[in-house]
Amino acid sequence: MKRKSHSVSARGPEVISVHAAGEDGAYGKVRHIAGGGLMAVQTGGDMRSTVTSEYINKQASTTTAYQAVSLAPGANLSQSDPYGFAANSMLSVRGLGGNEIGQVWEGMPVNDIETYNGYPTYWADGEDIDSVSLTQGSSSITAPVVNASGGQVTTLMRDPSHKMGGLVDYSYGTLNLQRFFGRFDTGDIGNTGLSAYVSFSNGTAKNSLGPGRQMRRHIDFGFKKEFANGDRMKLVGSYVDMNYMYNPNPTLADWQTSGRSYAWNGTFTPGSSDYWRQNRWKWEQIMMSLPSDFTLPGKVKLNVTPYFLYAMQNSPASSTLSSDGNYYGTEPVSVTIPDAQASGGSVRSDYVGVQSVGGFNASLSRQFGVQKVTLGYWYQYSVDDLSMPFSSVDASGNPASAWSLRNVTMSNGQPYLAEKEHTVTQTNALYLQDEISLLNDRLKIVGGIKTLMMSKAGTNGLPGTQYHVGANNFQPLPRVSATYKIDSHNQVFINASTNTLMPIDDTLYNSYSGGAISTQGNPGIKPEYSISEELGYRYQDRIIHASLALFNYNFTNRQVSSLRYVNNVPVYSTINGGGQTSRGVDFEAGLMPFHGFSPYVSVEYLHATIDNNIQVGNDYLPTAGKTAVRSPSFQGSFGLVYDYKNFFGTFSFKYTGSQYSTFMNDEKMPAYKTFNLSLGYRLPSVGFVKHPEIRVAFINLTDEKVLSGIASPQLNAQTTRGIYGTSIDGSSPGYYIAPRFTTAMTVAAGF
Repeated sequence: MKRKSHSVSARGPEVISVHAAGEDGAYGKVRHIAGGGLMAVQTGGDMRSTVTSEYINKQASTTTAYQAVSLAPGANLSQSDPYGFAANSMLSVRGLGGNEIGQVWEGMPVNDIETYNGYPTYWADGEDIDSVSLTQGSSSITAPVVNASGGQVTTLMRDPSHKMGGLVDYSYGTLNLQRFFGRFDTGDIGNTGLSAYVSFSNGTAKNSLGPGRQMRRHIDFGFKKEFANGDRMKLVGSYVDMNYMYNPNPTLADWQTSGRSYAWNGTFTPGSSDYWRQNRWKWEQIMMSLPSDFTLPGKVKLNVTPYFLYAMQNSPASSTLSSDGNYYGTEPVSVTIPDAQASGGSVRSDYVGVQSVGGFNASLSRQFGVQKVTLGYWYQYSVDDLSMPFSSVDASGNPASAWSLRNVTMSNGQPYLAEKEHTVTQTNALYLQDEISLLNDRLKIVGGIKTLMMSKAGTNGLPGTQYHVGANNFQPLPRVSATYKIDSHNQVFINASTNTLMPIDDTLYNSYSGGAISTQGNPGIKPEYSISEELGYRYQDRIIHASLALFNYNFTNRQVSSLRYVNNVPVYSTINGGGQTSRGVDFEAGLMPFHGFSPYVSVEYLHATIDNNIQVGNDYLPTAGKTAVRSPSFQGSFGLVYDYKNFFGTFSFKYTGSQYSTFMNDEKMPAYKTFNLSLGYRLPSVGFVKHPEIRVAFINLTDEKVLSGIASPQLNAQTTRGIYGTSIDGSSPGYYIAPRFTTAMTVAAGF
């Protein structure tokens, strides 16, 4: 068996994979990696889990980056759609929400610029992903992220093949899943050093919870230029067009009463506000990244990644509206509603967003003997336009378009809007890192500092007391790590890092109801700041890989992602959770293939507590000492991969302990477990058809009827007396319903 080191530069974390003579499959050569692709070798100074295409390509063809890393220690995936078509999902890590997880795709940030959440179904098809890495609790200093208190997810795409060829697969399954994927590789184009690929997929399926269908069309492409001196440029792009159902998030009482039948209504009643066709979301997005590495005079290395993203969305909900008694901000207005008599006043509340993001991340590095110095700069300019117009529906409750019609108008002919916000965000970051290797590279010490500067400037277009808004955040973010290689198999590591997170855009703006302010915008909300430490140990040889990490976090102004509802539209918001302390242990281990079998196991113990009482009005809830929300004390996973000659398959089990959904700990989500299975067989090549295979994936194998996560945590569920005697009303948290049992068969072949 031969070991080969492959280092990934600033575009992603360092990953060292073990390569050996593997079986050829429709998706290419199958590398032999611990845990069957669930645990690639790591050498860095932090806890990190990397899942490779060897595992991803044995799952359902619809697998997303979040689903790929869902077995990693500390990872908790909340979703309702088994095929990942719908974007209403969330990955939390060590009890920290999706808004605190930095997302990097081929060197560019892909967190939503308004909410900081990540939506991996937009980024890539599973067939084109080479690896997904989850760094628990920290991020690379060179990473272009502003929200990595909970860690970093790094998605790397495959390189174009050096040989001309391609791949075709087709999937059919439960919920009438039908999906086609095709990819073509040009191979090396003459002696130019150029190669490229382009892929296309089209998938549809019924909604897993109630009426409706999901639709997703996607294109990935990559162009790579390799130079004789080892320099390289890689243009990577992705386009997605989606139309999907956003399923409602039940309260605990709703779940106990209705179970999986808690869904939108399949038939329309005039005057109703729960019809499924009015809750169908639309999203189009294109993004491109150009990660490049160059060698400059004086042995200086330049890494530069320019990038661009443009997205359009309509995230609507069903609602009702009358012609009179309305307010445009603080001004009373009457409105004209087409087909109002036929629809009984039912309308669709649209939530329209247009985002454009452009930026670059560049760094210079040079080796000075045992010392390597890196100096970098990241700049990003983003514009976020949000509005809430209304669209009429016909007598059957159907809107005429997935995009907003904007045809509910005021007397002046202008669209009637419930919200109108325009936000420009500029991000500047300077970073300096010094890496020293001592004792014949056995001891490596890395220290650095990133100075992050963010400014937000916006306008509230509704009449009222607020127009211009703005907020700024300047934070120096030092960090240090050290690794010591005891011998060729044993390594210890330690790190300390700092992170920050600005409140989301929604917190800046006033919201209005009945002509009065219903939610007061507050540009003065303090940003989250965290200090984290890890102490870890790794063992890696030709048989077993294992990692153990003890971690500690201290937060001030913890920003907890939640939801609020405006005209029934779920709008992301944040709750300032004050101070928090989190401590715990992560462990994972995987075996190299033995007679085709590669087992994997991961566990986490977490103790997360709130440090102070939380202010509500002029009083405080007695939350000090309570357990933090979304923080199960124990979770564990087991995976087993089999791959020998023609047969292959995977089995996985995940247990997640109970977790509180309120800061007062007066409501919790029960513990749950899920099982998944996949089985496959590789057929002989026939003519130009290379390595055809067939596989069947079983999702939620035992059809566990459970909740999978907390969509909207609340301060308190029950009416609670504050420490000064005030009666503080409670609000019910909302939850994600776990996907039902589904199965998908995929037939694939290369050419």
